[in-house]
Amino acid sequence: MPKLSASQRADLIAAAKRYSSQYEGSPAERLMVDRGLGELASTRFRVGFVSEPAVGHERYAGHLAIPYLRPAGGAYALATLRFRRIDPVVSDSAAEPEGAKYLSLPGHSPHIFNTQALLTSKPYVAICEGELDAMAVEAAGVPAVGIPGVSSWRDHFDPAFAGFETVFVLGDGDEAGRRFTQKLCERLPNAKPIDLGDGYDANLFIHRYGHEAFRGRLGL
Repeated sequence: MPKLSASQRADLIAAAKRYSSQYEGSPAERLMVDRGLGELASTRFRVGFVSEPAVGHERYAGHLAIPYLRPAGGAYALATLRFRRIDPVVSDSAAEPEGAKYLSLPGHSPHIFNTQALLTSKPYVAICEGELDAMAVEAAGVPAVGIPGVSSWRDHFDPAFAGFETVFVLGDGDEAGRRFTQKLCERLPNAKPIDLGDGYDANLFIHRYGHEAFRGRLGL
């Protein structure tokens, strides 16, 4: 996509601030607390809730807002926003909610979530299949980025991981997640696949077993 204009960048930052201010006490906050992310999500990653949408964002009403923050800050503090559906608690027999779980802004190409993690002095970094997983792994003391699926990977992402001794690849414990892990391990010579078990993503594994157990799976 073409680079955002100064006014588009300003509108994006204003929308992120708007949704952050609507987060406290919202269904989005309850979701993040239930995921074991709690205060980290709002203070470090500045997630929000779309209670009163900005103009043009009406379709994202009721969604968790996930800002893709940049280390540079200022006018370039935000690369894009992504939105996650907040599903109601339903019985196991209930049908899956309709529509996509995640939505991106029209015309915005895929980005790496949490690029701050790439500035670490540690010899390793993790690539997760999604933003919430990256937040959970960061909370466990492992620098982590998120990619919203293998189809979102772009060639220009490769060099960002070339300087690490080890790149842990943490796809979800399902067919799509293992395909994600396999594809990235084929691309990155320093990649190390980590399988957390059937049905587990990084967030669920960490929430259930804790930080030390997770780090042990990585051999740290």
